Amino acid sequence: MDTFLRVIAVLIEVGLLGIVFYSILAGVRLILFDLGIKQQHNKLVTLFIAAAGCLFLVFLFSHLFTFYPEI
Repeated sequence: MDTFLRVIAVLIEVGLLGIVFYSILAGVRLILFDLGIKQQHNKLVTLFIAAAGCLFLVFLFSHLFTFYPEI
C-alpha cells in the first residue's frame, strides 16, 4: 500500500509541475513570436519547446522516483 501511495504522490507532483512548466514554455513561445520570430519558423520553435518539455518531464520522473521519500 505504501508503494501505491508513493506512486500516486509522485504522479500528482509531476502533473502539477508539468502544468507550471507548460505555462512557462507557452509564455516563452509567445515572447519569441512577439520579438519578431517569423510565422514560418512556428513548427521549429514548437518542436524545440516540446523537446525541452519532454526532457524536463523525463528528468522530473527519474528524480522523483529515485529521491522521493518513503510514505
